[in-house]
Amino acid sequence: MRAHVTALSQAAEGRKLIVRVDRTEPSKNIVRGLNAYRELLATRPEWHGRVVHLAFAYPSRSAVPEYRTYTEQVRQIAAEITAEFRTPDWNPLILEVRDDYPRSLAACAVADVLLVNPIRDGMNLVAQEGPVLSERGCALVLSREAGAAATLGGDALLVNPYDVSETAAALHQALTMPDAERRRRTEALAATAAASPPARWLGDQLAALDT
Repeated sequence: MRAHVTALSQAAEGRKLIVRVDRTEPSKNIVRGLNAYRELLATRPEWHGRVVHLAFAYPSRSAVPEYRTYTEQVRQIAAEITAEFRTPDWNPLILEVRDDYPRSLAACAVADVLLVNPIRDGMNLVAQEGPVLSERGCALVLSREAGAAATLGGDALLVNPYDVSETAAALHQALTMPDAERRRRTEALAATAAASPPARWLGDQLAALDT
């Protein structure tokens, strides 16, 4: 993983790094997340040249036409953002539509901001894994509709997943968060994530079905 960490750090070239890791499924809300990043760049020009969004969008259910269409929407919006804001010495967005688990782990390790904005999600383990993997502290922008919001909400920046402007504002807040606060929140998030082993979480879910 260290080689991937080095490569991603070099790609960012010292800029802030916003990371997301998702399957290309409509429920993951990647399109609105990209539109929120676009709004951030459009309304906060001070971030031009100072931030890079690394979006891992792993292919999912490619045999289903609706999923293929959604993947193409993700590609199209990413291309539009790049065309609108890219400069000779700055690529604002890196979209990777392919499976690369080690690289995604490395991205979480070096992220300054982790964006997890599903419309609906049972848990969303990325929200828990990201803070645990973080090497320098990352602010978590998290959908209220993610299952992880129930336990991580106190130290994350919660957003309405349908509200692009609110998500853009949360990204700005996350990017400007003081280093000490970001590290404190990350440590708290990691502690919360590690406090409930997977076996216990599964047991709680099974128990809930019996109530």
